[in-house]
Amino acid sequence: MNELELWQRVLPLAVGAAASPLLLLGQLAQLSAGGGRLWALRRSLAYLLGALTVVLCWTVAAGWVSQRLPLHQGGQDPVAAAVQLVLALSLVAAALQLWRRSQPPTIVTPTGGSGVLSPLLQGLSLMAINLTSLMLFLPAAQLVGRSGQLWPERVLAWSALDLITLLPVWLPLAVVVVSGRAGERWLDLGGRWIAEHRRAIESGVAAGFALFLACRGLGDL
Repeated sequence: MNELELWQRVLPLAVGAAASPLLLLGQLAQLSAGGGRLWALRRSLAYLLGALTVVLCWTVAAGWVSQRLPLHQGGQDPVAAAVQLVLALSLVAAALQLWRRSQPPTIVTPTGGSGVLSPLLQGLSLMAINLTSLMLFLPAAQLVGRSGQLWPERVLAWSALDLITLLPVWLPLAVVVVSGRAGERWLDLGGRWIAEHRRAIESGVAAGFALFLACRGLGDL
């Protein structure tokens, strides 16, 4: 698999893995709690570290497994097809569960003077239960591992995949650092809209990418 084809196949999955209202709302809760801007940034960084730890574990595990699978030689790819079709069925089940769920996971709003351990653990836990992101991250990571690219190119691709997957965690922090109070107002408005439509967004992302993986999996047979 050449480098251009690799990016064309990985990027859509990475974008889908990043479409997580749960992670975004968790980060907004860290930034909006009281205690001053410095405490908010500390909590936000701790939350980012927690989520990053989980994603790095996913990357290592997926990389380890992909090294034990045959390389993609071009053309039909039954290994990728099997992975994508299984995950497509899993995403269909996830979409149905998300749509029928009456009460989404609660996001704990930190108090103004709370330390960094709580947001660190929240970043760990919310990323770990974010199964939709995991089911889109895994096929992307195995594509990188089986691409046949040299190790520097694979590490770069895995790093880009991690960075995009964590977009809802680091982007709000970057917006606040760059834009200050204006950025906080924009995030507050966006966060309210996402919270109101969270169930539709989560189930829609799962259903849409289930169809995407099913079509790609059938094409790889």
